[in-house]
Amino acid sequence: MANITLNSSTYAGYFSDVVLASSVLGARAVDNGYLTVHTEVSDKMTAVFVDSDVSIDDANGAFSSSSTTNLSEIKFTLGKYMINAEIDYKNLDNFWLASQQPRGAAGAYVPPASLEDALNLHFSKKMSAFVGASLWCGSASAIELFGSSQNISQGGSNAVTGLIAKMEADASVVDVAIGGTYKQAATGISAAANAVFTVASTADYAVGDKVTVVGMTDGANTADNGKTFTIDAIIDATTFTCGFDASGAGGSDTGTITCITKENVVAALEQMYQQMSDSIRLEEDTAFYVPSHVAAAYKMKQAQDAYAPNVYSSDYVLAYLGYPLLEDPAQRPNTIVCARKASLHFATPLLSDLNSVLIVDQASVNASRTIRYRMDSAFSVNISGGKDITLLS
Repeated sequence: MANITLNSSTYAGYFSDVVLASSVLGARAVDNGYLTVHTEVSDKMTAVFVDSDVSIDDANGAFSSSSTTNLSEIKFTLGKYMINAEIDYKNLDNFWLASQQPRGAAGAYVPPASLEDALNLHFSKKMSAFVGASLWCGSASAIELFGSSQNISQGGSNAVTGLIAKMEADASVVDVAIGGTYKQAATGISAAANAVFTVASTADYAVGDKVTVVGMTDGANTADNGKTFTIDAIIDATTFTCGFDASGAGGSDTGTITCITKENVVAALEQMYQQMSDSIRLEEDTAFYVPSHVAAAYKMKQAQDAYAPNVYSSDYVLAYLGYPLLEDPAQRPNTIVCARKASLHFATPLLSDLNSVLIVDQASVNASRTIRYRMDSAFSVNISGGKDITLLS
């Protein structure tokens, strides 16, 4: 293993910019410009928006103090998170050796020049995965949805409320009502270890489809509101199971299930298009935002309709009636958002003591053969102009 020689225990200037930008700003939605990004936010910030009432008179109208100015605002309270890892020299040796191995296409991989670079690359990817899921789903749900696949866990009580939850809480946001198989009332959720869901129709569902449940009221079930499950059996034309444990419920419960599949995705997008705000139809930054399984369903539907034989070779453009469909694997399952980029906000202080990287060799501190790695990141999200946002959730 290369000797652990640290020129500095902290990072400053350009190098710090690169490391922190890749961790906090590396999330797909941020990196691809899906949101409006604020990078100079302190612990708390208020963004103020202004509008004015205007009186339009005929050409003979007299001057008068008839207009009023209205201020609206959104607030950011930063969630503060830290990756802390203590790694012994043996594991560092393995980590360094692995970082130097070629991967991908021949000659396409450039190994990190130092152990510090390798550590920063590794942990910044972990942080960006967490940030990406948190900005849509909220930090707690991000761990539930993506933690196991990314080997990420969360400690402490700090929390960021995701964009989807903020939209659901904003009464001015247009929330697509129950209609079609993409969003149905669950008129019965049996109190069983693998609860049976009763809906109007399972015609567009298949084993393996994702189902998101909200609106359950039984105390044993409410903690699972907003969670997503995978259909494991289609029982008949109106019932299915998805591995949802409702055995603790006092009786049959009700709720709303959303399940977007290749059979109903076009109908779901049509509802979104019909209900989108007219005020944003001609704005250049208007788009539909979808998670990966919805993007995949839409591509499959396009392929099915284009080819009679089931042989697909083209990568279909993700767009609906001229509007881009922006795919983000970290977006909460079974959601579609129609909004302007200007209405979705991501905030971070970027270069400040709230975002920092620290690597300390413990040999010189307590004689242990370990290093400690710490990466601090702070961020928040919010929405503005809720009346111009349409949500299917």
